[in-house]
Amino acid sequence: MMKWLFSKRAALAFLLVLLVLIPLYLTTLQTIPNGAEHYYMIDVGETQIVLNTWGTLHATGYPLYVILGNLIVTVLRVVGVSAATAPGLVSLLWTVLALGGIFLVLSRQFSVSSFQFPVSSGKPSAVSGQQSASRISAVLISVGVVILFGLTRTVWIHAAIAEIYSFGLLILVILLGLALWPQEPPPNLPRTQGRRNRLYWLALIGGIGVFHHRAILMAAPALVYAVWGEFFSSQLDAKNHQLFETVDHQKPKIKNLVLSTQYSILIKRILICLLIGLVGFLPYLYLPARAEAAWVYGEPGTWDGFWDQFLGREASRFIGAPTTSEGLTANFNLVNTVLVTDLTAPGIIAGLAGLLLALRKHRRAAIMLLLSGGVAYIFHVLLYTDVLSALILPITLSLAFGWGFLAEVVIGYRFTVISYQSSIFRLPIKAIAVLGLMGVFGVVLIGQNYGFIRELTNDQTGLETITLAEGAPPGSTLMLDWGPRHFAVGFARDVLGELPNIRLVSHKADFKNLVTQGALVTPEYTFYNRPVSWWEAQIGATIYLHATAPRLVQITTEREIAGNPPETGIVALEQSVLCTPEAIDLYVSWVAAEQPAQNLSVFVHLLDANGGLIGQGDQSAPVYGWRPVTSWQAGEIVRDVYPLPRTAGAAQISFGLYRALDGGGFENVYTFETAVNCDG
Repeated sequence: MMKWLFSKRAALAFLLVLLVLIPLYLTTLQTIPNGAEHYYMIDVGETQIVLNTWGTLHATGYPLYVILGNLIVTVLRVVGVSAATAPGLVSLLWTVLALGGIFLVLSRQFSVSSFQFPVSSGKPSAVSGQQSASRISAVLISVGVVILFGLTRTVWIHAAIAEIYSFGLLILVILLGLALWPQEPPPNLPRTQGRRNRLYWLALIGGIGVFHHRAILMAAPALVYAVWGEFFSSQLDAKNHQLFETVDHQKPKIKNLVLSTQYSILIKRILICLLIGLVGFLPYLYLPARAEAAWVYGEPGTWDGFWDQFLGREASRFIGAPTTSEGLTANFNLVNTVLVTDLTAPGIIAGLAGLLLALRKHRRAAIMLLLSGGVAYIFHVLLYTDVLSALILPITLSLAFGWGFLAEVVIGYRFTVISYQSSIFRLPIKAIAVLGLMGVFGVVLIGQNYGFIRELTNDQTGLETITLAEGAPPGSTLMLDWGPRHFAVGFARDVLGELPNIRLVSHKADFKNLVTQGALVTPEYTFYNRPVSWWEAQIGATIYLHATAPRLVQITTEREIAGNPPETGIVALEQSVLCTPEAIDLYVSWVAAEQPAQNLSVFVHLLDANGGLIGQGDQSAPVYGWRPVTSWQAGEIVRDVYPLPRTAGAAQISFGLYRALDGGGFENVYTFETAVNCDG
């Protein structure tokens, strides 16, 4: 069986998995800077930057993932892969390796002996056919389970985006594979040495896993259960038996001696395992070594900053039991909603049924998987108050194994007689039925996930934010909240070398100093989450807003007063039109003779040569609604920008200020006109 697992037939079987999954993964692979804000995508843009710049990631740093990812991205870019695509291919690689490991483990579990097919005669050809049908049934079930698991949403999305979780899945699969693999050592090693070797390999890979992501600790009870007996020496047990048999009157004394020796062995091996596991800490030296890279999270070059990263203190707000029954219910519903979306309710039931049924035939594997998935589920529901894919994947992986165990129960017990002719055979009808159900389930998962994932990976928000940032005045400071939009502009600046004349900061910057160092700008939508009162608290002064470019607002602490204000009313002191390939932008400088007593709205109408309306850019108030006219002082200049669509036939812009009437109508209070000449 071991020889077969690494044979050409096994490779061909796994190739079938890849033929199904790889085209789906590649057609949903993210090839643009991320801007999507779904919880799957929050940190993707940062990862795209870090893997291209040899930078450092947010806590807990994930240094081994970053080191390996940097190397792979560097190679991919040398052979012509784009900077935005390469990080996603890193995730795809880890996913393929993880699925390969799952296939090997499943194939080992569903060995030939697991399937019992009665034959109609005792002819050698019939027996040979029976074995072939058994093996093919086992392989096809393994192929089906791996494909279905690969189609679940959390696995699929992390094969298509730049994130850490596919690497964590690979480590988890390696750990479970080591623990589930045959316990017999290689022929050239003594039994005890072979077992110790496996124990120490688990300690090494486990340490690497835990230092990559602390959620790997959820697998510890399962692994300890699987190898607990290997902490003790079987040779010592044999000597103990001889002593008990030959020296009857000294049994109590010998028993105490034996127990003492066993505890010494246990403590010794636990300490050795812990020391081996600490090897996983070594990649953390990367953080201070790259503290001066182009993109660095936090301050890993300082002692406190390094431990903030390592301990992930900023994530502590998610860890802890909900404080109310409503909170616990909400967390329970949150986790279960993600699982049902991943596996469907029938898929969860089938997986649980398979794991419970496997307690009879695959007891050790079933208990391991129940512990691995169960501990992760309990921790996620009771002690973690956000969605964490590192805790979801162990649950879905265990349930996916359950699908395989359930399929084995259905097709592996004795049923109808199968006839064979020479070496020609037919698969049992139950095997065909199970594979058919798997096929239907796979179609359901594709229909549920393909469009969703493709929409996320093709979200244009990142590109749109980069375009917006291109409008920032040279030498200005652009504030974007830490998150996908911030990362998209960071990608353009630090990876692509674009936007060299702006400074990018997040909401944590020192705005009191920045506002005195040049133009401080932010997108107009920022004020929905960070209103004027927030900015004034940060800066410590009254602020005034002006539109400086399409969708960009400048923040100042001083009013700009016109040298020749109007005698009455409000005028458009300056006005100009700028045509771009995508838009017609109207720039206006408003000035009021005195502080207006009533708020007015803005109308901006794009007209053709006949005066027909062909475009519109009305606003509830100037500066995208954030500078009501009643906030203006006498003689103050309020600069504004009104984006209009680039439309053929545009000849004129009519704009001004209007008020709503009590009866539901509108009255234009001030009207201005300016010509449009985009072809000149």
